[in-house]
Amino acid sequence: MSSQSIETKKIWRIKAIGRNSIIELRAIDSSGKLISKLFKGKNFNSTDELKLAFEDEALRLNAIGYNIYYVMNPISEDFVSGSAKDKDIEYRDLLLVDIDKVGHKGESSTDAELEAARLLSVEIAKYLKEEDWGEPIQMMSGNGYHLYYVLNQLPNDDVNKALVERTLHELANKFNNGIVAVDTVVYNASRITKVPGTIARKGPNTAQRPHRMAVVL
Repeated sequence: MSSQSIETKKIWRIKAIGRNSIIELRAIDSSGKLISKLFKGKNFNSTDELKLAFEDEALRLNAIGYNIYYVMNPISEDFVSGSAKDKDIEYRDLLLVDIDKVGHKGESSTDAELEAARLLSVEIAKYLKEEDWGEPIQMMSGNGYHLYYVLNQLPNDDVNKALVERTLHELANKFNNGIVAVDTVVYNASRITKVPGTIARKGPNTAQRPHRMAVVL
């Protein structure tokens, strides 16, 4: 089994699924071309088959040049087709703190920018732990760092949408610096996030700004 395959399986440390779960994979190439695919638990004999089908397709599309994402929060089990919107999310079970470089949005991070993101993620996680948030699930996304905080099935409503947005802005105001920053627009319920084990491809793959594999820490 390849290192990518092993790492991709770690997605299930982040995303909880059940027998009838629906997982949406979104693949986006450098031209902006989008592929959206649904994996419905009811179409598989087991959750293990569902997981494997998702993993295989994520790695297949990544190998031919796509950046690979998934819808982070649970999609309603009666969802039929298309790409999930906020109204299609059953509830919020994750809050994402996404730390990335400032500027060079169409390019990969330098090692220095990535290290700055790591240091800021440590600082934020420490602060939130002191505020009784507990330990996050951590991932190096390829160009930055993600902190995933597990929520207790927070209702998908306008009140909690505003709460998540306000939380991200408060973290940004407290911790942003001139090198890396907290992304304040990842508050929507149907937020997509990077699949671990896939290569993050932004701009040319150079020695200074290399493409990297996303890894769960």
